[in-house]
Amino acid sequence: MPVEVMVPAKMRLPNVRALISALDTVPDAVVIFGTDGAILFVNKSAQSLYGHPVDAAQGRSVDELLATRHPHGLATIRSLLLDAGEWSGEFFRRSSAGAELKIGVDWTLERDEQGAPSFVVERSRDLTRVDEIAEQVRIASHRYENIFQAMAASFWELDFSGVRRMIGELMQAGVTDFAHHFHNDEAWLEAALRNTIVLDVNEKTVEMFGAESREAMIGGNIEAAWPRQSRHLFADALLYAIRREPRLSAETILTRIDGTPFNALFTVCWPPGHEGKGSVLVGAIDISDRKRSEAELIASEARYRELFQAMSMGLLHLDTRRLWQIFNRLKQEGVTDLRAHLEANPHLLQEAMEATVVAEVNAAAVALYRATSAGDLVGKTVKGLWSSKGMRTFIRALESGYYLLPGFEEETEQVRLDGTTMAVHVSFNPSPALRAEGRLLVGLIDISERVAAEAALAELKETFAHHTRLALLGEMTASISHEINQPLSAIMTYGAAGRRMLERTVVDKEKLVVIHDNIIADARRAADVIARTRNMATGKEADKAVMQVAALVEDSLRFVEHELKANSVRLEKAFADDGATVAVDPVQLQQVLVNLSVNAIQEMQKVPHARRVLMVRTRVEGEHVAIEVEDRGLGVPAENLPRLFDTFFTTKTTGLGMGLAICKQIVEAHGGKLTADNTGSGALFKALLPRVQVRPLPEHVVSGDGTRGAGNFRM
Repeated sequence: MPVEVMVPAKMRLPNVRALISALDTVPDAVVIFGTDGAILFVNKSAQSLYGHPVDAAQGRSVDELLATRHPHGLATIRSLLLDAGEWSGEFFRRSSAGAELKIGVDWTLERDEQGAPSFVVERSRDLTRVDEIAEQVRIASHRYENIFQAMAASFWELDFSGVRRMIGELMQAGVTDFAHHFHNDEAWLEAALRNTIVLDVNEKTVEMFGAESREAMIGGNIEAAWPRQSRHLFADALLYAIRREPRLSAETILTRIDGTPFNALFTVCWPPGHEGKGSVLVGAIDISDRKRSEAELIASEARYRELFQAMSMGLLHLDTRRLWQIFNRLKQEGVTDLRAHLEANPHLLQEAMEATVVAEVNAAAVALYRATSAGDLVGKTVKGLWSSKGMRTFIRALESGYYLLPGFEEETEQVRLDGTTMAVHVSFNPSPALRAEGRLLVGLIDISERVAAEAALAELKETFAHHTRLALLGEMTASISHEINQPLSAIMTYGAAGRRMLERTVVDKEKLVVIHDNIIADARRAADVIARTRNMATGKEADKAVMQVAALVEDSLRFVEHELKANSVRLEKAFADDGATVAVDPVQLQQVLVNLSVNAIQEMQKVPHARRVLMVRTRVEGEHVAIEVEDRGLGVPAENLPRLFDTFFTTKTTGLGMGLAICKQIVEAHGGKLTADNTGSGALFKALLPRVQVRPLPEHVVSGDGTRGAGNFRM
């Protein structure tokens, strides 16, 4: 299709048609538009630049079609065009595809024969890509300069052309084994160092090598920086250059300006495009601190090994990485109660044991497990080291790790390699550093002898207590028999006399009345003797002390800590009023609380571990203080509640039925009341004791040791 040039009426363009073919071959975009801005002509380069074909462009406003804009406004530059007849500059336009273009233009204003403005010839160029390339070059140059100067490493740019000439001379001389020549001809290697000239260095190089300035180093050679023990690395760098390897990196020793050596990581590279230019880039990092740290680490590791092996305590390093994978899996599944989950999925416990592997042991652990060497334990899982009795401890240890607790220790039972069991005190050290490595340090102390001695002592105490009770029973029997022997003898005498009188024909009723009264008096005397003896045996009328209820409960619970741990029972406490006080025999009340707590712990052996909670509460109820002991067991059968405190009533196969009866007697002896009930989730025992109001002594009262009596109380 021929290109037509739109010419307004009375406008003569004798030369334009002749130039149409020539303008289409010009690389610049050419646009001719009238003084009203209407497009008269666009060449092929303009069509390609802006994306508008001829038929879509002709007749349209050039500024509207191409969205022309200039920071100072189009009116300003058109005014300059009218004044000068031409204008050159830059503005922005938009292509048909919507791309923002930066355009460099030259405008020429053509006039008619009368000198009136006729049309404008525009030659334009796309500066967008040119600016992008220039910016990329600027950024790359800036980045290189920043890296070269700002990096915490020493950078050198070296002129290697002199060394290249020396290598060329060797080739002409017929040398082929360059490796042998470089490593054995010291004179040649020194000459190569002197011929390696410094073109540039960064500020870090000045600091690292102790130079006065960059200028002092530029133009010099590198011979002083390379001590003799490191020149083999320079020889290797020359070999890498010959083989056209891209880089060489190694640790070596370099020398500062003052002659002091230091450890450095040396890197030399031949960047792409530098082939044949004779320049190389060299980097050096001072690794003296790292070398010292490595030496200290090695020494520390050696000390740790010595200490690890010398400890009399058995030590095991366990590899727990697979165990942590199990933990992470369970946490992703939403498991929050690990113990309950293990009870529901017992196979996980075996999986956890098989995922825990012995990585290292010391000599004490080898002896503890009766192994022949560390190899009998290292690489094995801990599955064979835990007895069935010790499994409760292993579960608690798993919970400690699962919940990221700071540490865990407990007395438990483990199995030696010969199959015998041993009592051990085991402690776990889950430090963050070890956890990060997937390791766990376990300490073991053999307490078998102590446990055996404690068991023997407990048995001895039980035997002694049994014999003491028998002796006390004998003493009480002897005392009772001695005290009531006389009144019983008198009763027998009076009874025999009365019978003889009744056998007579005439009965003396007055004498019979006297005999009867004497029998009653002696019987009452015998009863009084028995009552006094019983009061002595039961400790009735014991001395009482004013005690804070919270402190009394805390002291009592210390006696059941072992039972709580042994039976996996969690203790919860709630003290409503820590200042509430009662007047009691503390030993007897402790006996009551310990008895109730132990009963509750034993009852909860029938329920899963997750439900085992012992709750001890205190509360003030008017003029009384309530102490409540609640468990989460199965509760008391309804038919047993009325008889629970009866003497000799028990549901235990080995029970005597005396414990709760004695507890009730003690509480009632203190003016209180002991009750039992079911809560729906267990049993609740409640001891209600009279509350005692106490007041501190006046400020002027001083105790016997000279201190004020602020801590003493009286009723």
